[in-house]
Amino acid sequence: MTRSAFPAAARPDTPLSGRETDFDLGDGTESLILAPDYVLPGGDPEGLLPDFAVLVQDGKIAAIDIVTSLIDAHPDVPVERLPDSILMPGLINAHQQGRALTAAPLSPGDDLLDNALLVRLARTSLDPYPLALVAATDMLSQGITTALHAGASQGTGDYEGELRAAIRGYLEAGIRAVICVAGIDQGQIISPEADLPGFLDRLSPELAALLTEPSLPTYAGSAADTIALMDRLIADFGGEPTLSFRYAIPGPQYASDGFLTAIASDAKQRGIGLHLTVYESQVDWAVCQTLYPDGVLVRLDRLGILTPDLTLVQGVWLSPAEIELLAARGVSTVSTPGSNLRLRHGIARLGPLLRAGIPVALGTNNRALADDEDLLSELRLAAGLARVTDISQGGPWDTRPTLTEQLAMLTDNAARAIGLAGKSGHLSVGAPADLMVLSLQGIEGPSLDLDASLIENLLGRASARDVCLTMIGGAIRYREGELQGIDRERVSALLREAHTYSRAAADPAWPEFWSELRAHLRHHYGEKIKLARHRQNSA
Repeated sequence: MTRSAFPAAARPDTPLSGRETDFDLGDGTESLILAPDYVLPGGDPEGLLPDFAVLVQDGKIAAIDIVTSLIDAHPDVPVERLPDSILMPGLINAHQQGRALTAAPLSPGDDLLDNALLVRLARTSLDPYPLALVAATDMLSQGITTALHAGASQGTGDYEGELRAAIRGYLEAGIRAVICVAGIDQGQIISPEADLPGFLDRLSPELAALLTEPSLPTYAGSAADTIALMDRLIADFGGEPTLSFRYAIPGPQYASDGFLTAIASDAKQRGIGLHLTVYESQVDWAVCQTLYPDGVLVRLDRLGILTPDLTLVQGVWLSPAEIELLAARGVSTVSTPGSNLRLRHGIARLGPLLRAGIPVALGTNNRALADDEDLLSELRLAAGLARVTDISQGGPWDTRPTLTEQLAMLTDNAARAIGLAGKSGHLSVGAPADLMVLSLQGIEGPSLDLDASLIENLLGRASARDVCLTMIGGAIRYREGELQGIDRERVSALLREAHTYSRAAADPAWPEFWSELRAHLRHHYGEKIKLARHRQNSA
């Protein structure tokens, strides 16, 4: 089928008010003292520092001290006073796709992901550069300084070109990005792949012909081809201070044992880790039960995949035994609560994960509950959903994660989950100056809980609208509703153009078959779920 690429871009932001200066740090080579009311250096709420300031020099944190002491020690350094605010580490989006458009233009609404992904291939491909640029600018405006690009294919047939275009967008925005090189080698139409002949037989001849006609490659190809692509990207971009790399696999059902072990081995050799989606949906769970009767995590463990270098994404349908195994192997996890609700995938059991000592991070999957990149609101959603428990089975009655656990989901745990442990998610002397400033004006008010701590009220109330400054590597990238160094009119034009083309059909024959395809996909995966449930209940 014929596919083409068109641009896209970001939403406008509303300017905030109340700052005393208009100092622009530029490229991060200047010196600056940031003086808010409070500094929170890391994920420990007890570490809140009132009347402290942060000295930024050469893109790094040079000192954190009482504001008067810093000013006295550095009389020639400009001071930016930030009244009614708290300065804290920039947030980390541990799983997103670099797609700025809302779900409606990019796929058939909030349909089950397994349906939406295949139907999406019938739509016009979009240029990953403006998509990543706009996604990054959205994240900057919402206090996110670091994001993992999961590397899902746009289906253009030039996967390397897609990644290079996305990298261009991230570099232009100035956000710190972990670029995943993803890959699969089986199950591209349906899974299990062995069911494909029978599935095609049930379709109309015309639809079966469309699905099986020669198509463009989705990813780089074999494991060797995927590794070679990683070689080229690191050779060309490995020197960029805001970029790092990682491997990703959309699901164990899409990768053979040989593919998995080759990628994991290369990831270990490079020290870059692996990002693996498991059990995102009940469909994923049912397919894995069919393919791996002994358990997909048992399979991964036998292959040597379950190590601290692995981050398991989603895990909505993990069993208690599987959670114990992940904890024993030191695996990190990432949850995308809003996306899981919208796609009807279920609710990840964060309570058992946290009780097992498994680090939990959060991502938006570019499908947060409010169709934005507001990680603070997603954290509140995750904390509320963590209390979900099956009390009919005798408990335990899961409670809301602690303040420390919540903060870690967006900072230290997130940094570990994307391969930046010790390099991101905290403010310490010598660390990159990746930070955000939150206005406290919207958090305070007549309904403020006076018995709660500042951090309790912040996590209970703050959202992206309270972000007034975002800094990455000492450079201010967002301030008071305005992106720094980015042409907003151009970005808005890219978004309008993307909306124009995002629903176009890649082939004139496709639209009349979308309903038929979705119906057959639902039937196919519905049968897999029923069979897996029957086996589980009979065990």
